[in-house]
Amino acid sequence: MKKSKIFSILVVIFALTSIQAQAFNIERRVGVARSVLIQRMTSANPIPRYLLNQAECIAVTRNVKAGFIFGGEGSTGLVSCRTSSGWSAPSFLNTAGVSFGFLIGGQVVDNVLLFMTPLSRQMLNRANLTLGGDLSLAVGPYGEGVGTNVSPLAHILVYSAGTGLYAGFSLNGTLISHGDERNRLVYGKYLTAGEILSTPGMLASPLMRQFVDVLEAYAPTGVSR
Repeated sequence: MKKSKIFSILVVIFALTSIQAQAFNIERRVGVARSVLIQRMTSANPIPRYLLNQAECIAVTRNVKAGFIFGGEGSTGLVSCRTSSGWSAPSFLNTAGVSFGFLIGGQVVDNVLLFMTPLSRQMLNRANLTLGGDLSLAVGPYGEGVGTNVSPLAHILVYSAGTGLYAGFSLNGTLISHGDERNRLVYGKYLTAGEILSTPGMLASPLMRQFVDVLEAYAPTGVSR
């Protein structure tokens, strides 16, 4: 009887610990996404505002890479899209793929991806998509442009910054999928990517609105596109 009671207590403790760990993990990931975008926009080479204002959706990821010659990569991130009521509730992202660059040692790469076309936004509603396969991508330009409605170089513009030793990096072939389990924990039920990305960010939890607030600070939805 005592053993059974002890076992039940341990099960409860394990469950509570697991829930706390998941909550901390989610909070940390939101914090990383916020800091990556802030660091990029306050760096010596910020993303041009005119491109931010044209973006249909903005994703932020941190890719952890390791290997030699063929380096596997994996990470998570957040993405939000424009709605008629501001930036949408964010959806967690998973990324996985293989970089065919020549890698030396480990590498952490922070990426900001601008989804510039209606098609790129539409593709984000899918369960997954392949960068460079389903959608073309290009390294984003720097420097403030003049005027608006500049034709994008590709469906997705990428801005990357890394730390560690490496001799090449490419997002080509990276598979992006939505983090359904993390989304379920945050929103309380299973929602499709399309449902999340069409929900105004003001309706998201205070934690998730932290990311939306940063987007509104650097790419206000009220600005003429």
